Amino acid sequence: MMPGFIILGTLLVMISIWGPQGGFSSRKKEAPLAHITDKTGSATITNNQMPAPVAVKLNQSVYARDIIRTDEVADLLIQWSNQGEFRILEKSEVLIDFLENGQPLVVVRSGDIVVEKFGHAPSYWIRKEGQLLTAVDYALADRKNLSKLRDPLPERDKGAQLSQIDIENILNAKKTDFFKCYGQVLQKNAQARGQVLVSFTIEKKGQTSQIEIAKSDITETSFKSCIMEVVARTQFKSFSGQPVTTVFPLKFE
Repeated sequence: MMPGFIILGTLLVMISIWGPQGGFSSRKKEAPLAHITDKTGSATITNNQMPAPVAVKLNQSVYARDIIRTDEVADLLIQWSNQGEFRILEKSEVLIDFLENGQPLVVVRSGDIVVEKFGHAPSYWIRKEGQLLTAVDYALADRKNLSKLRDPLPERDKGAQLSQIDIENILNAKKTDFFKCYGQVLQKNAQARGQVLVSFTIEKKGQTSQIEIAKSDITETSFKSCIMEVVARTQFKSFSGQPVTTVFPLKFE
């Protein structure tokens, strides 16, 4: 009996050490969102199932909620499952995740990234300094990124496309209306604050449809309805491309 207990105890210790690092982790049941396909210098990766950051390895899988940090004189090339690619520059920190609709998302917490390939549609999204942009719009907004692209920019005929920058400019002009909704909720709950993510589709004639609150730190139903009503009343320019589904972040504090 005693040898059996010793063996069992040894296995339990191995599982407790090895499991959080990925040996028996439940993450193996998840599909990876991306892979690390190129690496220069040192970087670490961590998530809520790891007791401490571990060194990044070439060809390593990347999952939702992984946080990657690059050291000085280091960079990593990340390839999404849809073949899109971006490079994490030195001394940067990013969070890998996805939107409510399942599209891949990289959140730039510090430092910067460079878009290299857009991948198959739907592409991926980038959130940085409160802005949520598609990979295409992120590359267009950063001129120094354009020289790093390995994909040609998609053709954009005037009036044929509605860019994320166009969408944000129109919704930013509606900030007063959004904050009227917030003012109403403050009268009921003075402690209400946080972020709201509004998901909606813009049809070819500029009207909005399929409006939903994808996430909200403020739970009052009347507040959510008010935010959705503002989006429903918003008119975008007409365009000849496909309907655009997007997510717009709002922060109230």
